[in-house]
Amino acid sequence: MEVVIVEGIITSEEIKVLKTDNGIPLCRFTLNTNGKNINCLISGKKAYSFLYEAEKDTILSITGKINHKDQLVVIRYIVLKKPTYFGKIFNYKGHPLPFAKT
Repeated sequence: MEVVIVEGIITSEEIKVLKTDNGIPLCRFTLNTNGKNINCLISGKKAYSFLYEAEKDTILSITGKINHKDQLVVIRYIVLKKPTYFGKIFNYKGHPLPFAKT
């Protein structure tokens, strides 16, 4: 297996944690790079820190290996840019949006 370095944006709505028989956590997410979606896996202790740092629309640089199922097994990742939610918190005039009315 060759080591590859890719840069892309997370397109998964949620990062899924898969249970394994041996108790090691396994995270799965989809990364879009150059218009191509790549399924990625992170295992071990890195999976917990990845859940804390990454979410949808986060831009990452990933070093990993492609397995026989064409999934990118992450060796190391770097968060390049987190998404901003400024437009969702404030309206165009800069005033906070009110709570949802019931």
